[in-house]
Amino acid sequence: MTFARMFFLASVAALACSGRASAAAPAPAAAAAPAAAAPAAAPPSGEIALSASQFASLGVRTAAPVPAGSSELVGLSAQVLVPNEQVRVVSAPLAGLVEQVLVATQQSVRRGQLLARLQSPGLADLQHTFLQAATQLELARTQLERDEELFGQGIVPLSRVQSTRARWVEVSADHSERIQALRLAGMSDASIESLRQGRRVGTAIDLVAPIEGVVLELPAVVGQRVEAATAMVRVARLDPLWLETQVPVSRMAEVRVGAVVRVPSADAQARVIAVGRNVNAVSQTVTVRAVSTRGAQRLLPGQALEVVLASPSAEGRWNVPPGALVRTGDAAGVLVRTPRGFRRVPVAIVSEGLGRVVVSGALQASDQLAVEGVSALKAMLSGTGAP
Repeated sequence: MTFARMFFLASVAALACSGRASAAAPAPAAAAAPAAAAPAAAPPSGEIALSASQFASLGVRTAAPVPAGSSELVGLSAQVLVPNEQVRVVSAPLAGLVEQVLVATQQSVRRGQLLARLQSPGLADLQHTFLQAATQLELARTQLERDEELFGQGIVPLSRVQSTRARWVEVSADHSERIQALRLAGMSDASIESLRQGRRVGTAIDLVAPIEGVVLELPAVVGQRVEAATAMVRVARLDPLWLETQVPVSRMAEVRVGAVVRVPSADAQARVIAVGRNVNAVSQTVTVRAVSTRGAQRLLPGQALEVVLASPSAEGRWNVPPGALVRTGDAAGVLVRTPRGFRRVPVAIVSEGLGRVVVSGALQASDQLAVEGVSALKAMLSGTGAP
């Protein structure tokens, strides 16, 4: 091999090694390229990121919420009523003649006290049929015991015992029916037992007080003839009492169950237990019912008086400008200033009027609410406006 050829082959090998080294080594430009910048963190859901320049360009103005004080509805008319469950009507169980009336209206009575006495021939008929049923029951019981003894001795067949037992069951049912009729006529179990033992029929019906209370009405008059189920005495327990008042629809948002109702003229107090669900078409008011908690003895059923209705505790309630509300369907909220921008805080509307809105929600007196430029912020919150 000649020297020229050897030089040529060495040059080719050197070029090949240089190419492999160049391919293996990274390009200096690539090594020196800076890393890509990390994307900025997105604001949390329900929050708007806003710079100072955007704040100024959007014309956003803020204001602090004002704690809402307890409000009172004054000058409301109310009527005193007796709760339905505290009223009892004593009626004549049978037709008869009013022989005695032993109480007067507005008189306090105790349970079991004698109120009036009737004379009723119908009672004598009921007692007579009861005594007949009692006699038949005793005969049927004696006959059954005798037949069962004879059957045990093999003297009478089983069919006779079965027939006697059926007769006893029938008479027992009739006897129970007669006892129930006497109870409905006003006789006590002790009086019925006394009738059974003494066999003496009477015509007097005693009407007694079913509860402790006050006689409100006394339609019965001595010497009056009355029919069965005629109301004789109306007795009621007068503590507690109801106060029913009519509240204008425009103020209903301030009324809650548990609200205090004060009666200044009687130094009495009540608590709201029910708020009406329908509106009087003429007066545009809603009935609110309260039950007395203090001073019921100074109130009279049927009395009309003036009351003051106080809203429940105002804790957690705030006065905000109407423009601060952000409505989405039936939901409402406000936009509270944060270091990044604004965040939406849900609130419940307690009452709303001209230039005044009372809301409840997780707000603080130090919060700053967006009161101007809210439309632009709402659009950004929903994603339809550009930041």
